[in-house]
Amino acid sequence: MDIQAARQWLKGWWIHPITPALVSLVGIASLPALENRALSLPFAVTVVAAFAAILFAISRRLSFSVCTAWMIVCILTLTSLLKFRLKGFSFHIYDFFFTAMDTEALGFLLFNYPFVVVPIFALLVLFIGLAIVMFRMDRVRSPSAVMRLAPMILLLALLPVTYPPEATAQPRHFYYLLGRHVTAFFVSILDLQYIFGDNELEARLAKLPSGAGFSGISECGQDDRPDIFVVLEESQTNPAYFKQIEKGPQVAASMMLPGEALRPLNVEMFSGGTWITGLSLLTGLSARDFGWRSPYLTVTLEGALRGTIPQILADCGYHTIAQLALNYTFVNEGPFLKSIGFETILDNRAIGAEAETLRDAFYFSKVEELVEGLRPKDNRPLFVYLQTMFTHSLYNARLAPEIMVPGEPFSSNKDLAEYMRRLVISRSDFSDFSRWARANATPRGVVIMSFGDHQPFATLPLVTELEGGNALADPESLAYKTFFTLSRYDGAGENMNIPAESSMTDIGFLGVDLLRAAGIPGSDLYRDLARLKQGCKGLFSQCADRREMDMHLRERIDGGLLDLAIDSTVVKPATGSR
Repeated sequence: MDIQAARQWLKGWWIHPITPALVSLVGIASLPALENRALSLPFAVTVVAAFAAILFAISRRLSFSVCTAWMIVCILTLTSLLKFRLKGFSFHIYDFFFTAMDTEALGFLLFNYPFVVVPIFALLVLFIGLAIVMFRMDRVRSPSAVMRLAPMILLLALLPVTYPPEATAQPRHFYYLLGRHVTAFFVSILDLQYIFGDNELEARLAKLPSGAGFSGISECGQDDRPDIFVVLEESQTNPAYFKQIEKGPQVAASMMLPGEALRPLNVEMFSGGTWITGLSLLTGLSARDFGWRSPYLTVTLEGALRGTIPQILADCGYHTIAQLALNYTFVNEGPFLKSIGFETILDNRAIGAEAETLRDAFYFSKVEELVEGLRPKDNRPLFVYLQTMFTHSLYNARLAPEIMVPGEPFSSNKDLAEYMRRLVISRSDFSDFSRWARANATPRGVVIMSFGDHQPFATLPLVTELEGGNALADPESLAYKTFFTLSRYDGAGENMNIPAESSMTDIGFLGVDLLRAAGIPGSDLYRDLARLKQGCKGLFSQCADRREMDMHLRERIDGGLLDLAIDSTVVKPATGSR
């Protein structure tokens, strides 16, 4: 066969009616496995068909239109699948604005997850090339304008008819936690209406009676206020939660300091979203209240919050310092932290962190250097919020290979084994830092808190084995349980024993425990949070009395401490107590 004949054969194959039919057959056959739910399949098929109809109406090329529609959906589905496997949250249209326009976030993804980014990019380039070839080879058909537009209009009209009932029958953001890899992105398009307008939370709060609101005036209590160190332990949880890990209790025991316990903590992120867990701790908010917007709160809430933990401590004479593991602009975390009251923010570049695989000892050493440099010239008490990175994914490489941990391997699963090995090393570094903080405490004493921001993706198989495939959609599931530790030491380094107030603590309430340990009343806002913590038994977004939690948020708004663009004059002030 000569070149010309080969080109003709290839052209004929591309434009043959059987080609789009076969592509569609393969695509439809794949949908059940990718959606994990039959009820969303009609919407998935309608989306593809609508894409094809739109392309055909414009190009009048049948094979090109059908195959390109499937290629578009394929790229979006693969992106959602991989994001879900890493973060437990499907691809959302707002990711284009939040991640695609954040060079630091893109750089982080490319450096840490090249096996995800590179194949998707390569496939995208391949699909674009194929689409161009098919466009050129496919013959132009000549149906009337009516024949081209009627199917498009019909299919667009079918989209709301086939819209997945799950997306409206429960809190909306749950849909992105269910593994609906084909439809999740297209469902999220409807969320565009809320970017600049009302959302479920705002609408709910607007119906509540307005009042004077919280004053937010900081209440500092004792004069001799202790230094406070809060350590965000990247991707850490208590391995004893998982009965499948035989050596889990052994590793958990090695993670505790003498006289300390790993107290259970509910967080609201899985396998990612470190910045959001930190936000909840520092602001006393629940990310879940914001639904699908939760991963993007460091952008949307910048400048919208007052009366936060760092702001209270700054009012009480503290030098407030945040030491970040990544760049200042990554997911807008630096500007956000600045807006809620941090005076000094040091990012990875400021501290000379040239890699994201450094031992936690490096980050602790930088804090030690900072404190030792500040104390001779700044007598203010210190509030230092610092992040670690050693236990961050991936776990397919042995970090700090020279360190042999007694008892390893801790699991037959290589990823879990490496993860738990890093846990032991990380907590050993924390133990060294804690000893330094106690030994170098001022007469005011010191409070030391550590907490796991979320579980690693490595634990997902364990979670699903214990609680089923929809565990990520259950806010009370094991997937969202990590730990925290909280200790206060006097000027002589003696443990003052801070008792636990509840068997479980949600991350939004953890700031209450921190202020209590430091002996700082905080404000009327935090007194109310302490009341709610007791009444809700440590549960924040899952509090049995949801109206009480909403009234708390409403009082933040009415006091000017939370800006959600709600008109406080819509509802007349309530009379009497709530």
